[in-house]
Amino acid sequence: MDYRILGPLEAFDGERALSLGGARQRSVLALLLLHANEAVTRDVLVDELWGETPPPTAPKVLQNCISALRKELRGGADTLRTIGTSYALQLAPDELDRDVFERRVAKARAAFAAGDAEDAAAELEAALALWRGAPLSDFAYEHFAQEEIVRLEELHISALEDRIDAELACGRSDELVAELEALVAKHPLRERLRRQLMLSLYRTGRQAEALAAYRDARQVLLGELGIEPTRALQELERAILAQDLALDVARTPAAQASAPGRHAATPVVGRDGELALLDAGLDDALAGRGRLFVLVGPPGAGKTHVADEVASRAKRRGAAVRWGRGWDGGDAPPYWPWRQALRELPDDDGAGRFEFFATVTEFLRTAAAVEPLLLVLDDLQAADESSVLLLEFVASHVAEMPVLIVALAREDAPRLDELARVATRTIQLGS
Repeated sequence: MDYRILGPLEAFDGERALSLGGARQRSVLALLLLHANEAVTRDVLVDELWGETPPPTAPKVLQNCISALRKELRGGADTLRTIGTSYALQLAPDELDRDVFERRVAKARAAFAAGDAEDAAAELEAALALWRGAPLSDFAYEHFAQEEIVRLEELHISALEDRIDAELACGRSDELVAELEALVAKHPLRERLRRQLMLSLYRTGRQAEALAAYRDARQVLLGELGIEPTRALQELERAILAQDLALDVARTPAAQASAPGRHAATPVVGRDGELALLDAGLDDALAGRGRLFVLVGPPGAGKTHVADEVASRAKRRGAAVRWGRGWDGGDAPPYWPWRQALRELPDDDGAGRFEFFATVTEFLRTAAAVEPLLLVLDDLQAADESSVLLLEFVASHVAEMPVLIVALAREDAPRLDELARVATRTIQLGS
């Protein structure tokens, strides 16, 4: 089977296009595809498809749609199974274009991190070729599709940016300028695209236009959001003005991949939503808009495993990874998680808590200006209260740094409510 949602919904059995019926039947299939290999109860399906006030005939309409789909799908009831009061659509790994796209993008990012920009560009080109238009375009106004549409659109533009980075590393600036100008016009607030356009213009001998592109970016950001460009974009402008030789050679992905940090994590299963949020935070951080995410859950919920996966992705994208952990065995010195993560952390000279917190914040800002940073602080329930207070302080200043902070804690962590108020997002992980 071949299911396609990166555009209008389509389904093929070999060369045969399946007849998917009317709008409601198509919605049933799309919803089951979004929950592939999961058992979804009839009540959930009815709520997702009809909202809070379904008609009395909704269960019967759903049953008719399921029966009609079984007649079209290869395998019938074995493919679209009834499990108690639930339905589950069985999918193999390569049957849904969305899943193929995400695997190809992951493979491309790994190739780029390993220093193979040519393979990365080719793999990303193949992944992007799977797109036939806006994702789930038939269901743009259906409630059940909204979250996935937003996620897929972000994945698409991020993959485009990745492909452009790979092409830049291959020395193809001349071929990219026109495309980047169109993309910047379509996505004027994405600073990564602005940076790529400036770099492409500069490398093709168009320094004045590269500086004009910066001025345009600044004008748009001030006009739309009332903010200055990120430090990374400002530093690129200064480098262009200085005709910095480093701009003539792309930073090698192999060097990025050697940034200090944890080893690659084993695959995380069943946390796609949480990882999508953290990926978006990583995108923001790499663009100079720092973020703090707090992962909360009981022991064994997988907090560290999720953070490991984020660390692997951050390393592949050129960020340094620093990891600290609270110690509940007693006698830990003050700020122990911070001192584990940042070996160069300045000593607290007793001048006062505010001065020390400001010194640590400036240390982070300086370090991240050299290399984007992922900071993971684990087991905060075992940390001293001063460590958590320092995290609150840093979080209030991180928005203008290329830093992603991921804090992991159980529900009994000190000052968790206060920490949640300064976090970009608090993610609750169940057991």
